[in-house]
Formats: sequence, C-alpha cells, structure tokens
Amino acid sequence: MAGRGRQLAVPARGRGLRVRRRGDAAGPARGARGPPRAGGRLDGGAAAGGPAVTRPPYDRPQPVLEGARVRLRPARPEDAEQVLRAVDGEYLRWTTVPEPYLPEHARTFVEEVSPAPWAQRAGAGWVLCRPGDDAFCGALDLRVAPEDPGRAEVGYACAPWARGEGLVPAALVLAARWAFPALGLARLEWRAYVGNDASRRAAEKAGFRVEGLQRARLVQRGVRRDAWVGSLLPGDLPPA
Repeated sequence: MAGRGRQLAVPARGRGLRVRRRGDAAGPARGARGPPRAGGRLDGGAAAGGPAVTRPPYDRPQPVLEGARVRLRPARPEDAEQVLRAVDGEYLRWTTVPEPYLPEHARTFVEEVSPAPWAQRAGAGWVLCRPGDDAFCGALDLRVAPEDPGRAEVGYACAPWARGEGLVPAALVLAARWAFPALGLARLEWRAYVGNDASRRAAEKAGFRVEGLQRARLVQRGVRRDAWVGSLLPGDLPPA
C-alpha cells in the first residue's frame, strides 16, 4: 500500500485515493492561504537546490506519462467505481481512508483530491494503468512542500487486482524521472507506517533509501503510529 498512508480518500489533507498521505486528514487542499507555487520559479530559476526550470509546467495540461511497464494519466470521473472497488482490507489497514469507504468518497477522490496538486500548482496526481490499457490499477501523487519547493512527498496505492505486477515501483521511477527536472525538485520523500512492508519494498525497488524511523510521526484515525521515512535524489534513480 502506499507511502504516507495516503490513499483513496476525501478532501482535507490526506490523499486516500487522492492517494492520501499517512496521517493526513481527508481533503483536497494544501493550506488556505492560496496555492503554493511549486516546482521552479516563475523567473525560470531553480527551486531550492533543484535543477533549473525554464517554464512552469502548470501553465499546460497535466502530462500523461508513458513507460514500458506502467502508464500514468490524470484521474477521470469514470474511475470512481474502480476506486471504490480497490479499497479492501489492506487499504484500510495501511491508509487513512474513511471507514466505511463510500461511493461519495471515491467520487471526491477522482474529481477533487487527485487533480488538486496540479490545480494548486503544487505537484501532480495520476492514476496507474497497465501499458496499452486505460483501466484504473492504482494511484500516485507528488505533493510539493509549501515551505521548500525543491522537496516533494510521494504517496501511492495499488488496486488488489494489480498487486504483484511491479506497477508501483515502475510508476515511482517514471514519475520521478519527470518530476525532478519538470518541477525543479532536489528530493522526493516517502513515509509509511512501520510494518507496511509492501510499500517499503516498492519504494526501495524504485531507488528510495530508507533513512530511519520516526516515532509517533503519523496519525491514523486518531492513533499515533511510528513511520519509516526514506528519500530519493536524482542520482539514486536506476539507469534508464
């Protein structure tokens, strides 16, 4: 299941398939003070130690990313039914999605939560698909830190019918290869509840380095839990 405990959820700051981050409250926005400008300054300079960005990507439609093993596209309203199906016991165990997870939560995810990072100029959210297929198989998002535009946190989730296929590690690499230059990032961060071995394996396969354990770092339905934390730098990506 996903990093950060985010997964299919409703607005507020987690991403339940918004792909929500662990410990986030449900909800689309990242702060009420107006959308942070992430990924590259408007003057074309570098973002806090990241590579130079010649043009803010948010002025264009969010890209579809095509890889040999996975395809990443923006969420669509018709994905809601599959999002609802995806929330099984494993989703509930490792994320902060509402319980019970209802049709309205799935609709909010595809219509508000997943599109929010791009709309707020603060990252991007995608649906995972198999190559050559447009069907929903999971979700991934990158959310740029408001206080540090060179850093973003990643969250992801895989639908039960697509687990074990290697879609998540491939999606992480594909998204990172795009995000480092496009958003001017210098660091991607991953967090997961201690014990979420599937999330950790996926992150490590993508090149993330686990940096340690943070005690009582995340909140799941009112209970504080320890979290693993890791990072990915541009030089950590596996060879193309």
